[in-house]
Amino acid sequence: MSKQPKKIKLSQIRLETSYRKSEKDLSLELSINRQGLKIPLIVEEEGKNQYVLVEGYRRFYALEFLEIEDAECNVEKLSSEEERIVKRLGIELHTKKRTAYQLERMINRLLENENYDARLIASLCDVTEETIKKYIRGSEVNPEWIRRGEQTGAGRHAFTDIHKLNISEETKNYIADKYIDRQINKSTVDIIKKATNENAFKDIPEENTKECIDQIIEQHTKNYETVKEIVSESSLKAGYTKSNHTFMHNLTLVLIKKIERIFRNRYYVDYLSDKQKGKLTKSLRSLILILNPPLKWSDFPKHEQARENLEDEDGERLEH
Repeated sequence: MSKQPKKIKLSQIRLETSYRKSEKDLSLELSINRQGLKIPLIVEEEGKNQYVLVEGYRRFYALEFLEIEDAECNVEKLSSEEERIVKRLGIELHTKKRTAYQLERMINRLLENENYDARLIASLCDVTEETIKKYIRGSEVNPEWIRRGEQTGAGRHAFTDIHKLNISEETKNYIADKYIDRQINKSTVDIIKKATNENAFKDIPEENTKECIDQIIEQHTKNYETVKEIVSESSLKAGYTKSNHTFMHNLTLVLIKKIERIFRNRYYVDYLSDKQKGKLTKSLRSLILILNPPLKWSDFPKHEQARENLEDEDGERLEH
């Protein structure tokens, strides 16, 4: 049970810092400098003039920075290290002031003690068991990713998603590097995760997966249909599958319908210059030639061949 606040020298307070780093908070420093310490620190008494800090690390660092020698503290009875971690964790899971990296270290430290499991920790901290498990699932994540990610400020949970992707380690490292360097964010990782679960993605050769992922990143779209197009196209380049072929065929028909709708807009067509029409005609002819249609120019009747040019319905001369 807490006693009345007591003035204690900062030099008499021990910190447990294996779960966190020294944190500089300029706004808190300014507040304490102007108005003093409003909320006492919470400490436990280890011995005569010896205390261990339980809660108020950011305030402690601010006081230390301001060269204030003592602080008001609520002194509590000495408990175990694990019990102090639970106290901090309960506060920090609700205030969300700590990073996921710090919370994960605290939870893992508790799990080193066989008396603690996810259910008990959740109960003691008044959160759901799923909340605690979220921090446990990433225990096998590459520690180098975590070290670098914490340095650059990249969010922790995306690393777990990258680790669990069903792709090669080389490609996982490729994605993790981009995430650590802040070239992509968590939402992009979520899109990649969804894309790699597509059946079509499994048909893409390993040497082509990075290219496909780069296209997904480049699109950076919340429209997942665009991502499916990229995956299906990449898969179909590697070999025929009925599902991917059907997807791309239906997509092509949709795109052609869109072009047809644009062409039916007279305010678009009527204001095309000859140069613009020429470019469109050339592009459309190239598409038809790719299909290798059965009818070639030599197959047309001779009286049709005699006409060197055909006129479109607007009277424009279309070169063949």
